[in-house]
Amino acid sequence: GYTATRHQREVGTGYFDEVSQVIAGGTSSTVALAGSTEVEQFH
Repeated sequence: GYTATRHQREVGTGYFDEVSQVIAGGTSSTVALAGSTEVEQFH
C-alpha cells in the first residue's frame, strides 16, 4: 500500500536494520511478525 513507500522514505535503512535485529534476536515476536510482513512487501 501507500504506507510502504512512506515508511521507506521516512525511516530508510535504519528501519530495516531494526527489523533484522528484532527477527534475528527474536526479542519480540509481535514486532518480528509485523516487520517481516512489511519487508515482504518491499521484496
